[in-house]
Amino acid sequence: MQKLTVYTFILLLLAALQSNSASAQVTAQRNDTQGKPNEASNEKTMPSNTQQSKSNGIYKVVAADGSVTYTDRPSVDAKPVAFDGKTQNVVTAAAPPPMPKPQVKAKQPNYTVSIQSPAPEATIRNNVGEITIQATQPSAPKAPIYRLVFNDAPYASNTSGVFQLSGIDRGAHTFKVELTNNTGKTLASSPLQTLYLHQASALINN
Repeated sequence: MQKLTVYTFILLLLAALQSNSASAQVTAQRNDTQGKPNEASNEKTMPSNTQQSKSNGIYKVVAADGSVTYTDRPSVDAKPVAFDGKTQNVVTAAAPPPMPKPQVKAKQPNYTVSIQSPAPEATIRNNVGEITIQATQPSAPKAPIYRLVFNDAPYASNTSGVFQLSGIDRGAHTFKVELTNNTGKTLASSPLQTLYLHQASALINN
């Protein structure tokens, strides 16, 4: 009886060990099964690189009041905006205005006039006060009009440069000849000269 009891005890012990091993395997399997849903949920909560790259687009959101908003964040009410492949965010700058050409001033013509007669400080004897003054233009270009200034006042104008004066009183007189254009603008002038007019006395003749 004692041997049978020991043998039975050994069998019971082996059975208990096997039962504990099976229980441990079931527990491990349960832990594995419970761990996998957590991993799946983690995978769902973590957005992939592809999803993040898709969120980099532009979205159009129309509110209830009809207002339109554009955003780069996707939402339930957002609709992606499609762009033409030719769309470019390039602003073409306006071409600068052309630089104005420097104005070249036309060379001003150099007009000159000189008095041929009478000579400076000349003495003229004429009882009726007649004097002839002649001017000329020694070089081109030629001005169209001569103007005689006698005793500081314009006396006459012509195109020949020859002036016949009469009724001039005796004594000293100043004069010069100017060149003008058709509007009267002075283009050149001779130096101011002086002449002396002498007339015979009526008492001497009597």
